Amino acid sequence: MDELRIAVLGPVRAWRADRELGPGTAQQRAVLAALALRGGQVASVQELIEGLWGDEPPASAAVALRNHVSRLRAVLETDPREPRLLVSLAGGYALRLAPDGLDTARADRLAAAAERARATGDPERAVRLLDQALALWQGVPLIGVPGEYAERQRHRLTERRLALLEARLGLELDLGRHTAAAAELTALAEEHPAHEGLRTLQMLALYRCGRQAAALAGYQRTRRHLAEELGIDPGPELAEMHRRILGSDPALAHPGPTAGPPSTPTADAESEPTPPAPPAVAGPPAWVVPAQMPSAVPDFTGRREPAAALAELLDRAPDGAAGTVCVIHGMGGVGKTALAVHTAHRVRARYPDGQLYTDLRGAGANPADPYTVQELFLRALGVPPANIPGDPGERTSLYRSRLAGRRLLILLDNAADTAQVEPLLPGTPDCAVLATSRTPLPCLPVTSRTALDPFTEDEAVALLDRIAGPDRTRQDPDAARRLVRACGLLPLAVRIAASRLAARPRWTIAALVDRLTDRARRLTELEAGSLAVDAAFELSYASLEADQARAFRLLAIPETPDLSPAAAAAVLDHTEDEAEDVLETLADAGLLESTDPGRYRFHDLLRLYGRHRTLEADPDAERAAALSRLALHYLIGVTTALRIERPYSRLSDALDPRTGDPAPPGVRIPATRLPEGPRFREKGDAQRWVVGELPAIVRLCVQILEHPSRPVGATDTRTLAGLLAALLPSTDLRLPWTTLLPAATALVRAAERGDDPAVTVHACIVLAVAHAYTGDHARARTLALRAQATRSVDDGVLPQRTAYTLGTVAALDPDSLDDAAHYFELTRTLAHRNGETGMEAQGALGLAQVRLAAGAPADALRHSEDSLRLWQQADCHLGAALALRGQGQALTALGRHEDAVQRYDDALAICTAHGLHTQRGHTLLAAATAHLAAGHPTRARTLAEEALHLLTTLGDTAGTHRAHNLLTRT
Repeated sequence: MDELRIAVLGPVRAWRADRELGPGTAQQRAVLAALALRGGQVASVQELIEGLWGDEPPASAAVALRNHVSRLRAVLETDPREPRLLVSLAGGYALRLAPDGLDTARADRLAAAAERARATGDPERAVRLLDQALALWQGVPLIGVPGEYAERQRHRLTERRLALLEARLGLELDLGRHTAAAAELTALAEEHPAHEGLRTLQMLALYRCGRQAAALAGYQRTRRHLAEELGIDPGPELAEMHRRILGSDPALAHPGPTAGPPSTPTADAESEPTPPAPPAVAGPPAWVVPAQMPSAVPDFTGRREPAAALAELLDRAPDGAAGTVCVIHGMGGVGKTALAVHTAHRVRARYPDGQLYTDLRGAGANPADPYTVQELFLRALGVPPANIPGDPGERTSLYRSRLAGRRLLILLDNAADTAQVEPLLPGTPDCAVLATSRTPLPCLPVTSRTALDPFTEDEAVALLDRIAGPDRTRQDPDAARRLVRACGLLPLAVRIAASRLAARPRWTIAALVDRLTDRARRLTELEAGSLAVDAAFELSYASLEADQARAFRLLAIPETPDLSPAAAAAVLDHTEDEAEDVLETLADAGLLESTDPGRYRFHDLLRLYGRHRTLEADPDAERAAALSRLALHYLIGVTTALRIERPYSRLSDALDPRTGDPAPPGVRIPATRLPEGPRFREKGDAQRWVVGELPAIVRLCVQILEHPSRPVGATDTRTLAGLLAALLPSTDLRLPWTTLLPAATALVRAAERGDDPAVTVHACIVLAVAHAYTGDHARARTLALRAQATRSVDDGVLPQRTAYTLGTVAALDPDSLDDAAHYFELTRTLAHRNGETGMEAQGALGLAQVRLAAGAPADALRHSEDSLRLWQQADCHLGAALALRGQGQALTALGRHEDAVQRYDDALAICTAHGLHTQRGHTLLAAATAHLAAGHPTRARTLAEEALHLLTTLGDTAGTHRAHNLLTRT
C-alpha cells in the first residue's frame, strides 16, 4: 500500500508514491492541514469550524465542513479496499498517517537526531541533519490556507524554522565557518530584527571575521527596533555579547576549524539522502554586474500616479531591516509588465550592482521553478555552475549571501503565487524586488501592492494617438473614444487596435469601430502579429481546474452589471459558500474584478471570452438553466423583501416559488432544488438589496425574454412575470420607474408570443403602472383595459390587485372617475372577503382620491379616515403616510388649511423616519399647496423646491411637472 504523505511546510500538498494528489479548494486544504497537524488526534467539528471561520461562522458551516471532508476522502482514499484514512470519530474527524507521513514530523525527527549528534560530539553530522530538516520548508508554511487555526500554525512553524536555523548556525560557528555563517546570519537578522538569538550569533560571526564595527552596528539596529516597536531593551544574552565585543574579549575568538576530518555520513534511520557536496574552488567567484532588464517601452503611456509612487518607493534608500518589495497585479493585458519595466528603467541608477529579470510564466501551464531561477541568477552573478548547490535550502542560502550588502533590482515578471516568489527574495534591505502577477500575492510580505485597472479613457486615447499617429485621432476624436471603449480600455486591446490602424494607413478609425461592433467577432478582430487579447486570457483560463473553468464560463452568460455570491450560487447551482470560494479563485486569477465587498464583475472583453468558451463547451440546456436559476434567485429575493416590507400582504406568498399556488399567477417551478435567496436582517437591508439588484434584474429579464435564438419557455415567462409583479409594490423605494420599462415591455412582447393568460395579465399590469408613473396615461389605460379583457378581474388572478391597478389607471382620466370608483369599491369588497387588511386600506384610499377629484371632499375625508384606521391595523407606515396625505388634501378642499398642514406634517414625519422617498416628495407638494392656500407663500416655495429636487432624482416625470407648475404660482 502506498503511504499517504502530506506537506504543510509551504503549500499544502499530498502524495501517494510519486503521484501528487490535488487537495482542492483553499478551505479543503485548510481542513486537511488542521487534521494532519493534530497527529492522528480527533478534531471536533466545532474546533474545525472555529479554526476555519472564526467566531462568526456561516449558518451552513457544518454542512460545508461535511462537504469538504467528503471531497477530501474522494481524493485521498483512492482504493476502497484499504482502511479508511480520514475517519469520523466521537463528533469529529481524524487523519491516520504513518509516523513520517507529515513533513513536520520528519523535521522533528531530524532535529531530535541532530541534537543527539551534537550531544555525542559530532557537530558535522548534526549540521547535516539540521540542513535536511530545514530543506523540508518550501516557502511560507500553509501558504494560501485561510482561517485562524492556519494563521496560528503558520506562525508556530515559522518560529520552528528560525529555531532550527539558529541551532545550525551556532554549530557552524563552533566548526569555525565564520565567513559563510556571517553572510547568512546578516540576512536573517535583518529579516527578523526582533530575534535576539540570531543577532547575537551574527555579532559573534562578524567579530570573528574581524568586522567588529559591523557587529556593533547590528546591535544598535536591534536595540533601536526593540525600543521603537516594543518599548523594551535588549535581553541579557545580547547585551552581554555587546559588552564583550566592546571589550574585545579574547574568549570570543575561535581557535580555528576543528581538527580532523568531518564525520562520515551514515545511512541510519535518522538520516535523509543528501546530495553530493560541490567540488571545492580556489576562492570566491568574482562579482559580475548583471543587466538583464528588458528594453524600455518606447510608447509607454499613462499610469502617471502608480509609476511615480513605485519610483518613489524604489528610489529611496532603505530605512529598515526589510528590503523593498513591490507587487503590481491585475488581469491579463492590463499592462503590468509595461509599468514594471518602465519603472525599473526609471530607477536603475539607484542599483549600481545590477538588475536581474525573469519571466516566471506564472499564468501558463508550466510555471518556472524558483530554484531553477535561483541557479540562473547565481550564474548571472558570476557563480560557476559547479559551485551551485543542488540542495534547495543551500542554494537559497548561497543566493541570499551573494546578494547581501549589494544594491540590486530584481524584476520577477508574471508570478504565479507566493511560493514561487518567496525563494527569490533577497535577505537584506539593500536589494529591491518588483513583481508582477495576475493575483495580489496576498501572503507575500510586501512594501506596496499596486492594483492595476484598465486605462482611463484619456489614457487609452493617448496610447492610440502615439501608436496610430496623432493625425488619425484628430480627424475623428469621437470615433477614437468609441474605439477605446470597444476595447474595454484594456491596454493590450488598445495597443492591438492601434497597431492595426498603423499598419493600414487607408483605414479610418470609424471603420475599425464598425468591425468591433459585432460582439461575436470582436476578440477575433483584436489580434495583430504575435499579440492577441484572447491569448492573454487563455493563459489564465488554462490554469483553472475543471469546476473553476465551468464556473467562469457560466458566470459570463448573464448580462448583469455584477453578481453577488448568492446570485453566482444560483447560476452555478452551488451553495453560497462554494460560490464565494470560486469567485475569489477567479478574482485571484485576474478573471473577475471584486469591485465592492460582496460584488464581482467581468471586464467586457473577459465576458466575451467566457461566452465564446461556454458556446464551445456547455450544452444549450445548461446555459439556459443557469439563467433560469438566476431569475428564480431574484424572484425569491424580491418576494422575501416584499414580505418584510409589507407583512400584511399575501402577494409575496402568491408569487414566491417556494410557496406559490399552482394556479395562475403563482409560480410553480419543476426544479429539483431551488436556489438560495438572500437573507435580510431588517427592512432596510431588504430595501437596499432591491435597489442594488434592480439593474441586474432588468438586464436579466430583457436578456431572457429577447434572446435572439432561444425560445422563452413557459417556466421562464412565469418566473419573470412574478418577478416584475413583486417589484411593483416597491414604488416607494428610490428607483426610477423608467428603469422597469425595458423589462416590462419585453415581458409584454413575450406574452404576445405565448398563450399564457396569467403572464399577459401580469405583463400588462406591470407595464401599465410603469407608464402611469412616467406620465403616459393613455398607454397605461390601454394596457389596463387589455389586462381586463384578457381575463375577468374576479376569476382568481389576484382579483383585488388587478382591480386596484385598473382603478389607479382609470383615476388618471377625469372622464373615467366612475369606473375608477367601481374598481376601488371592488378592491375593498374582495380584500375584506379575503381578510387582506392592507389591500382593503388601499381600496379605501383610492376611493378617497376619486371622490376628491369628483368634488366631494367630505366623502374623501371619510374614506381617508377609514384607510388610516385600516393601515394602522396592518401596522404599515407607508399606508399611514398615504392616508394622512389624503386627509390633508380633503381638508384643504374643505378650506380647513391649518388642519391640513398638521396632517401633512404628520405624514412627512412618517416618510422621513422610514425612508419613504417617493411619498415624501408627493407629500411635500401637497403640503406646499396647503401652505399656499393658507397664505404662507415663502414656506410653500421652500417645500415645492425640495419636492422638485427629490422627484427629479427619482425620475418621477408627473411629480416633477406638478412641482414646476406649483413653483410658478409661489
